[in-house]
Amino acid sequence: MTAGPDAVRVIEPFATSLRRGTPLVWATGAGDGLAATLGWGEAFRAVSTGPDRFAELDAAFDRWAATRPPGSNPVAFTTVAFADDSAATSVLVVPALLGRWSHGTLEVTRQGDTPEALPEPTDPPEFEELELLPGRLTRQRYRNAVATAVERIRAGEVEKVVVARDLVATAPQPLDLPALLDRLQRANTASWTFHVDGLVGSSPEMLVAVRGNRVRSQVLAGSAPVTGDVHADDVTATRLAASAKDHAEHAYAARSVAERLASLGEVATRDPQVKRLPRIMHLATDIAGTLREAHSALEVAGVVHPSAAVCGTPTDVAFGVIAELEGFDRGRYAGPVGWVDAAGDGEFVIALRCGQLDEEGTTIRLFAGGGIVAGSVPNDELAETARKFLPMYEALSPVDRP
Repeated sequence: MTAGPDAVRVIEPFATSLRRGTPLVWATGAGDGLAATLGWGEAFRAVSTGPDRFAELDAAFDRWAATRPPGSNPVAFTTVAFADDSAATSVLVVPALLGRWSHGTLEVTRQGDTPEALPEPTDPPEFEELELLPGRLTRQRYRNAVATAVERIRAGEVEKVVVARDLVATAPQPLDLPALLDRLQRANTASWTFHVDGLVGSSPEMLVAVRGNRVRSQVLAGSAPVTGDVHADDVTATRLAASAKDHAEHAYAARSVAERLASLGEVATRDPQVKRLPRIMHLATDIAGTLREAHSALEVAGVVHPSAAVCGTPTDVAFGVIAELEGFDRGRYAGPVGWVDAAGDGEFVIALRCGQLDEEGTTIRLFAGGGIVAGSVPNDELAETARKFLPMYEALSPVDRP
């Protein structure tokens, strides 16, 4: 290990870096392509609730960043609640120590005024098998909710609505969060693995990424299972690409993001392609362009959220239908989660394939949902949510202990 007055450099596996305390995490890729941003401690924290939560967090970060030395560009990790009326807080955290991990090396710099040591790696605890229980929406209630949503759509009340369900996993001891994060990252290398204020997951859907005046997004909607049989999956991908039902669901989501980004700049939309993940494949549309004026990534995320991929169309009507059919507060599930720096650059994914830990760390609430359109079948939608639970369920399993 080498160290300077403001930096520490450590050569170690990524799994070891994850075991240094309880870090904030943003990671993607595999092998030489694995890159991660980690954070320890808190130099600054802002919280907000309600419809102005994006603007309030953005303004609070700007005010704090303005007090920093010239030339500094601190990074903040952020998780934002899905709904305006959610009881869950939206949080922005500037870690006291910021780590960049790539090619087997962790480089850590200080972002706060108070000297803080990089935590030493901890040993794994004894693994406890979790008890998995239904949440507020049981399987049958989910089928009923989907059937009701289809009736509302056919009646012309709403065009598309996303209905989610939840599961609750509990353990007698705090969950081994570093092991969970390591498994998620290794199994989902094309996704973005995150941990911010107890929200942990590995999302495949980039809501917005901002670099200077450039902005991009990738919309996912419409799905089919991945089996691992290459021939069978090729056939499934061809069917997905030709599915009228899935294209209808996807079109709502892609259009909602493109139209909102177009209010901020000039954007172009590519034709949808099939994106394959380890357990599921999606129709994916890439959207990219140039912002007319400077906007932070957090501000842009607030303009785009919620897309039809996680809410529905029309948005206001879909919000009401979701609240009625789900009957629970989504919290930060399906809200933006990611990072932003003081220059405004940043990346935010939609908080999918994720769970929220309780304060004791012994219970995690998992979420999964599906987009409902006129041709949706309740049993098929239930099966889709089961596939979407798999990344978190398998990462929580004791079978694959490293």
